[in-house]
Amino acid sequence: MREAITVETDIFEHWKVGPHFINPCCFGEDFAAWLKGELSPLEKEVGFTFSNAIQEDYGWGFWATHGRDRFWIALSYMGDGPQEEPAEWVVSIDLSGSPISRLMRRPNHDAFARLRDRTRRALAGNPAIKRVDS
Repeated sequence: MREAITVETDIFEHWKVGPHFINPCCFGEDFAAWLKGELSPLEKEVGFTFSNAIQEDYGWGFWATHGRDRFWIALSYMGDGPQEEPAEWVVSIDLSGSPISRLMRRPNHDAFARLRDRTRRALAGNPAIKRVDS
């Protein structure tokens, strides 16, 4: 299970390279915090838990866990550095785990759908996000 959503927006930091960045294009820290906040109602509604966001070499991400299923939500800046405007991002949601573990038990497709749909609604519902594509 995987979903990749391309968005275009300038509301999240993509100009200033942070001193803690792994590389000059590791933007998305504020985007991850915003999206995690948008997804947080799923904690009470259906029992998701969300980790703190961490930096990766492509951007930022955090874990969404529901029962025995873990989903990685990644936010990747698609620019070639801070000069790119408007900023293009990819938000991806992936089921974690080895192929063998996925053969041994069936993942919860409903949990994935709820996470995907809430993510899409949050992105599409923000008027400062200009484009939302799969």
